[in-house]
Amino acid sequence: MAAANYEYEVGRGIRNSIDPADNPGARCALGGARATKETDPHRIPIIREWEFAEGRVIAFTRIDSCLGALQVVDDFGLRGAHFSMFASGVQYDIVQFNAAMQAAGFQLNRPILYFGGGVEDWSDGLAASAYLRVGGVPPHVQDAAQRIWIFEMDNGAFTSHSMA
Repeated sequence: MAAANYEYEVGRGIRNSIDPADNPGARCALGGARATKETDPHRIPIIREWEFAEGRVIAFTRIDSCLGALQVVDDFGLRGAHFSMFASGVQYDIVQFNAAMQAAGFQLNRPILYFGGGVEDWSDGLAASAYLRVGGVPPHVQDAAQRIWIFEMDNGAFTSHSMA
């Protein structure tokens, strides 16, 4: 299947996972946290602000002024993380960003794709991070429409889909 085939399931999963008491700042203070929300029936991880996950298919909640990070693990796996500004009171919390990237398992010897509505701002704010200097993939994806994203890695075939 392609990532686009999961749009309905991911949309429903995100709507069902809305929590008014959600606290991205607490996850930031921990240096990120493993995603706890997932879809049904495929159990696709829904990555919210300051969360990370791995899977064959992963989904990100709306990436507005946030930053998304994505790395291919192998022919059947991806890892992803979602960051937001000011979660700790600091616009670009490089210490917590590095801690979350490490906790998520991002590897400095493999390309990392960064995307989101504020990706250029994040590039400047996190310029000192070794994780941000990892290259080898297409340029950062500036998402002016601030979309929800779904990514799939299936038998070496990478697909992506964005939802308005």
